Amino acid sequence: MDWTIQGVIELGCWIAHFPWRWPTGHDAEDCIDAHLDCNIRHLVWELGRSVLTYHSDLPGATCAGFMSEELSGSAQRRAVDQMYRERCQLRAALTYGRERGCTVYGRLCMNRHYSPGSRHRSQFAQNNPQLLEHFRDGRLDVTRLCYAEPAYRRERVEILLEAARIGCEGLCLDFCRQPPAVRYHPTFVNQWREGTGIDPRGLTLSADREGFLDWCRFRAQSVAALLAELKAELDPLRERYDREIPVQVRIPNDGLEANLICGFAVEDWCREGLIDEIALSELRWLRQYQEWDDTPYIALGNEHGIPVYAGNNCLPVQSGGWGGECNPRGVNPWAMARRALTAHEQRAAGVSVYQTDLGVQWPGQVEALASLSDPDRLRAWVESHDVQQRYPVTDENRLFGIDNHSPQPDHMVDVDEL
Repeated sequence: MDWTIQGVIELGCWIAHFPWRWPTGHDAEDCIDAHLDCNIRHLVWELGRSVLTYHSDLPGATCAGFMSEELSGSAQRRAVDQMYRERCQLRAALTYGRERGCTVYGRLCMNRHYSPGSRHRSQFAQNNPQLLEHFRDGRLDVTRLCYAEPAYRRERVEILLEAARIGCEGLCLDFCRQPPAVRYHPTFVNQWREGTGIDPRGLTLSADREGFLDWCRFRAQSVAALLAELKAELDPLRERYDREIPVQVRIPNDGLEANLICGFAVEDWCREGLIDEIALSELRWLRQYQEWDDTPYIALGNEHGIPVYAGNNCLPVQSGGWGGECNPRGVNPWAMARRALTAHEQRAAGVSVYQTDLGVQWPGQVEALASLSDPDRLRAWVESHDVQQRYPVTDENRLFGIDNHSPQPDHMVDVDEL
């Protein structure tokens, strides 16, 4: 069985978490070398979220490091901006990765646009308020744009196609940042009401389960449309460059029904050939869905010939916010390795490890990460009494490896309030 460890990298965090790494001029190479030292050769490199973290030639693109003439903010912020401005780190990673025998994908966070005034918000998001999603009660969701609108789908597709042209060997569409992908934009609501005579804002899972899920299937068509549009334009590039350029989707593993509620018709994606790989993340966020199980996804992948990568994470749960620091008491390398071993036992294609940019620098995590690529070595490390004694499981670290964006149980989202 093929077994691949994918390191999901955010280069800004590579230096932001460790000030002594502030720009060296060869940050991408340093980061890749650290991954190779941990036997990680499949790299999932950041393309950005709302703001892009590579030097884009797309008209109107907002790129990190170029949002003002002068670098400003904290010393940490200035260092990150300087790194992004001084050269295209994506192109550097692709060049050096090829030299070192790595596979480098490009990863785009698909619907995370932050609030007006944020330095992480693109001009596209700021200048197109008509594309903003709506909450059930009609309020604007200023952090998300609506996939029902062709202009937004086009903006996302153009970024992904540019990454493929630059040389990314695959594309990761990260839908874990941040679900749900779809809400109640008037385009959705009006089309549904015209077709059914029902206002979908009155449908809830608890009161009308089938009606609500039908509504979810309807609005999920917009995300499928984005994938279809990407495939239609990616296929000619695949032929021209004689490269596969697989499309990977990163989604929560809280079940196919929960995915549908988020806007992800995963079974349709597989059946229609819209995706080539699935990467999972144990994101705990919906109150009604408390099962996190990779096996249905692995079975679905086997049915359609799609590799499925289990989730893992180098960051502990954020506990309500992210201030640029990690809680060391929430880290347990043994728990991380045990999750990976379980994935191998379940016959996943491998593991997608989020923010290895931090893990390959963290004592203990380095040792765990280095064991993941060899299942025999991994099993020996997990079963070692000395390792278990070194990393005792506590209430604070027992869930290490789940998605760091998972809220505390009392802050989970109720589906009826989505």
